[in-house]
Amino acid sequence: MTTKPARPALPALAALALAALAALAAPVAADGAAKRKATPDKFTKAAGEAFLEAVAADKAGDLRTALGLYQKAYAISPHPSTIYNIADVQRRLLLLADALRSYETYLAISPAAGDRRDVEAAIDKISKTPGTLLVGTGAASDPNAVDFKSAYVLVDGEVKVKPGTTPQPLREYGNQLGFAIPVSGGAHVVDVVTAITHGHQVCRAPVGGQGFCNVSAKPRVDGRLVINSSERQLSVRTEPKGKSIVGQRVDLPAGKHKLLVRDRSYECWPVAVEVPAGGDVHVVFLSTPDYAFERCRAIDVKQQRLTFAP
Repeated sequence: MTTKPARPALPALAALALAALAALAAPVAADGAAKRKATPDKFTKAAGEAFLEAVAADKAGDLRTALGLYQKAYAISPHPSTIYNIADVQRRLLLLADALRSYETYLAISPAAGDRRDVEAAIDKISKTPGTLLVGTGAASDPNAVDFKSAYVLVDGEVKVKPGTTPQPLREYGNQLGFAIPVSGGAHVVDVVTAITHGHQVCRAPVGGQGFCNVSAKPRVDGRLVINSSERQLSVRTEPKGKSIVGQRVDLPAGKHKLLVRDRSYECWPVAVEVPAGGDVHVVFLSTPDYAFERCRAIDVKQQRLTFAP
């Protein structure tokens, strides 16, 4: 996010802070006679004081101090208004992954919140903020470092970088060479494929932030077929009693094949592939948007043919 988000008006003082302050006043009996001053709960009082200091820092624009004080108040005595303000400050500081968790916590502890729709809209907007995956590899002195100049880089089965693309220094990670790839926040499967090798890694990019993905590969990995999946419970085999080939580059004769798919303990519909002749490599990526129903789930299949110069 490059534009500065609009700053919302601060919410009214939380009931947490008001309760702490009200507890300091002497209650009055029905006949008007003043009672002995009640002793406030020490935790509520301390949380209320931290909350008021946080509000003052927030109004002054000192967001880092405000965040720390809101977090202190919440740690002493959790309250929906406090976690809401934590989320709001985290959003303005562009700590988006933290803001998501805090907004979700707010809704969890305050399910009947009057601003639920607004908070859900904020969660939806933040969750769609792209992150960046920095895909790197080892130095040239590492025999398992990948030659990015001759590699395809795929993320979740989609080609993001083609051979001939010059890698750039990733200064945040010791000047390793690699690529900055925009992705949605969350976990992603990265495959790096050259004419003679294949490496893969599951890496995470925070919402609106950067994640580092270090990929290595054996110097030589034969085969014209690469299989991978975002779902651990999916396995793929070339024969009924064979081992799963997910995450591997394997060699099959050129031509049409049916790959056997197992979803947990269910034998599911096979996936038809055509293994290329020559030096090309066929990449198959499986994923599923379904929950773990008691059946074979719907499976999304992406297939790519990677062409390499002879």
